[in-house]
Amino acid sequence: MKVSELVNRAGYRVFCEGEDREIENGYCGDFLSNIISRAPENCAWLTVMNNVNVAAVAVLIDCACIILCEGTEPDGPLFERAKMQGLWVLGSAKDVFLTAKEVSALCGI
Repeated sequence: MKVSELVNRAGYRVFCEGEDREIENGYCGDFLSNIISRAPENCAWLTVMNNVNVAAVAVLIDCACIILCEGTEPDGPLFERAKMQGLWVLGSAKDVFLTAKEVSALCGI
């Protein structure tokens, strides 16, 4: 499923739009070194981290989108960097576990 389709079906808030890529997998985490070493490319990365380092890691792992969970919103530097780098940054009011279940069910992963 493409990121835009996930947004439409799940109703996530869109903070920034990027390339409309296929979501092939998911990864949940906030410990950046784990994400760098373990997250698969083209994943939906679920996190509650909202600083500029998230954009750097998202580019490094080549994720399809970032989903900020638990009502988290990007801080100013993350928002600006995500816009500049063309990253999808989405928002879910649900906790990470429930958001992961939802993404998995909708995307068939």
